[in-house]
Order: sequence, then C-alpha cells, then structure tokens
Amino acid sequence: MNLLHKVGQKPIIAALRNVQDVEQAIESQVDNIFFMGGTVKEIINAVQLVKAAGKGTFVHVDLIKGLSNTDKETVSFISDYIGADGIVTPKSHLIAEAKKANLFGILHLFIIDSLALQNGLKAVENVCPDGVELMPGVVRKTIAAFTDVYDHIPIIASGLIHTKEEAAECLEAGATSLSVSEQSLWSLTFQDI
Repeated sequence: MNLLHKVGQKPIIAALRNVQDVEQAIESQVDNIFFMGGTVKEIINAVQLVKAAGKGTFVHVDLIKGLSNTDKETVSFISDYIGADGIVTPKSHLIAEAKKANLFGILHLFIIDSLALQNGLKAVENVCPDGVELMPGVVRKTIAAFTDVYDHIPIIASGLIHTKEEAAECLEAGATSLSVSEQSLWSLTFQDI
C-alpha cells in the first residue's frame, strides 16, 4: 500500500498533541493519527491501542520526548519497538532512513516565505518522501505550488485549520488530507466538506 491509499481515503488526520486524547481519536471517523507530543513510553502504548483499532499511526519524531530527532537509530526504534506506520519530520536524512526501515516518511515543511517555498520544492525533489506535510495548512497558494509539481505525492495540509470552511479551502487547493488538532473536525468526511 502506498501512502496515498493510506491517507487519501478520508480528509482528516487526527493530530494528537496530548496522548490522553487517543481514545477520542480512536472513536472518531479518522483513519490515521499523527502523534505530536508525549513521551516514548506513552507513544508505545498509544500506538498499540490505535493499531488494535485498525488505524494508521505516524510519529512526529521531533515532538516526542525521549526520541532523538537527529539519529537514524531513532527511526529503527520507531519501526522495531513502537510499531508505527511512519514518521513525520523536517529532517531529510530521517526520511531516507524511514524508507530503509519500511516506514512511510512524511517530510514536514514550514513555508513562511518565497525562499522557504523554493527550498521546500528542492527538498522534495532531492528526498522523494512518501508524503509532504505543509505548514501552515491554510495557505492556498503554497498547497497549490506543491500539488502542481508533485501530483503523485500526497500533500497533507497542517496548522491553523480550525473550521470546516478552512478544511474545504485546503482540499480545494489540492491537499490530499489535513492533519488537524481541532477535534470538532475529526468526524468530517469528504462528503461533509
């Protein structure tokens, strides 16, 4: 299965900053969860719960306490001991390690100006990630710039998406799915938006 088939079936990915919200995410309509906070021990337990519920799990390497965000061994640990489906990281070298460990690698990019946009496009070309997470997610022009060039890579909009209208705008711009922490959006389907 490629990442597009994993994240492209439903528009919303639950972005959990607080591991205590895992039950709400499991009970919601989302198929995938991005872990964006917590400790290694909490993430191991939460990933097991989510996997048992048949949902996909992705660990944001830079935001989990107890994981090194620079070492390739972290990726092996996530694969072998946490059991996640993939990682999210702004670090290009960890995307390459994810592929070696049979994990999906989602490149997390902050697009704050035109130079960041150019550098982000180059990074995707060089790294060939399985997916790209763009922040902030509500910038239509940025989403379109990536989807126009990389229509074969899932584009996940993330950050500052708080309303159904903002979600719709991101999808209309070409995003495959949206990583949102706003729980009121977790039940949305493509038909709802």
